[in-house]
Amino acid sequence: MNIIEQRTEERLPLEMAILPFLGSREEDYQPFEYIIQDFSQNGVRIAIPSWLNSRERLYQRDRINLHLPYRLQGQSRNQGMVAWETWDKEVQAQVCGVALDKVFLETYPVFISLETKELAIGLESFKNEADLLLLVLKDLALLKRGMLIYLERLATYFTRVSEFSRQEFALFRRIIINDIRTGMQKNHEYLNSLYSEALSLHSRNHDVMEILDIDKLRQSVQSEIYVDLFSSVLSIETINMYLKALKTLDKKSYNNYNTLVMLYLKSL
Repeated sequence: MNIIEQRTEERLPLEMAILPFLGSREEDYQPFEYIIQDFSQNGVRIAIPSWLNSRERLYQRDRINLHLPYRLQGQSRNQGMVAWETWDKEVQAQVCGVALDKVFLETYPVFISLETKELAIGLESFKNEADLLLLVLKDLALLKRGMLIYLERLATYFTRVSEFSRQEFALFRRIIINDIRTGMQKNHEYLNSLYSEALSLHSRNHDVMEILDIDKLRQSVQSEIYVDLFSSVLSIETINMYLKALKTLDKKSYNNYNTLVMLYLKSL
């Protein structure tokens, strides 16, 4: 990391990372919350305490996505394998060591430096943090809208390939698909109204950060779709093919949420 980069980034010590981030298991897309405990140049140590709302048991050799850039020598990684896991009785949490091995391009200039063990926010392309926050919120609302569109296409596809009878599929659609759609619409409305409110505050030079409710934000971002719900309707191959687009948008949403958590931590 060069001197110029160090001077243009605002940094926070690791101790400031007191809020949970969102991760997901690659095999089944299952999301989970985690707390950052420590970094090394080889990876990240995370904890999944028993008090978190969205807990998931991880196993050795599970591939997971931490949905946050962990940068080392100018390259960012966010995915890797669980190298080891144990239960910490003192803090009542599963603790895992994650060996990060997949390089990716950052969406926003917000990352964790594995070299300095700090949370870093680069504002070279933005007037201030509020401008960056507005962009992330806008993208979140658009991502949820995109999920609604893909869900409609998926429901239409079901009508053609499902082995259910017309009556059975009507029941499945009413109980499962419509429930998912209702949840997505509610979350989209929340994200869209949050962005509109933030935009209004920013135009009046008010503090945008004050309207962020991290718990509500996390609830609105987490996926409404679980692959297991569709296993009785379609083959695994078809599920993977048609749900891949939705799950890709989910992952982008988790990236955005974690970026907002970083910005929120900066404001504390």
